[in-house]
Amino acid sequence: MSLDQQVHPISSAAPSADTHYSRLFGWSVQWRGNHPFLVLQNGICAVTLPKLGAAPVLARLAATGCEGPAMILPTRQGRRVAVLAETDGLLPSRASLPRDIDVLAWGTLLPLPASRRTDVATEWLTAPDPHRRWLPSLDAVLAALPARER
Repeated sequence: MSLDQQVHPISSAAPSADTHYSRLFGWSVQWRGNHPFLVLQNGICAVTLPKLGAAPVLARLAATGCEGPAMILPTRQGRRVAVLAETDGLLPSRASLPRDIDVLAWGTLLPLPASRRTDVATEWLTAPDPHRRWLPSLDAVLAALPARER
């Protein structure tokens, strides 16, 4: 009898989003009740900016070949766009960022879009692509900000 036959998988009550994001992209997903959240860790961060100013930033990232996953998040300050990025562990200081730009990292939970969720209006603007599993660098995302915002 092989080890695979001896060890039975533990069934999970969590929907398939956990498996999808973990297997395809290597992302950590945490569940709060029935809701999946992306855990920002292992070099993944997110740059958030107001939704109204996001279109030019996303267009610049696409034009330079650095387009990555981006989602709309509901916040107390209104709807914001979170662009997922890769960091080498060095984050810019809060003082060096424009006041309406935030860099989220290390343990932050971002609600993931899920078809069964009706209570949170999170949605992908640019869905993660299994054929392009890399994320843009944090520097590339920050460089895509308009000059007046940097």
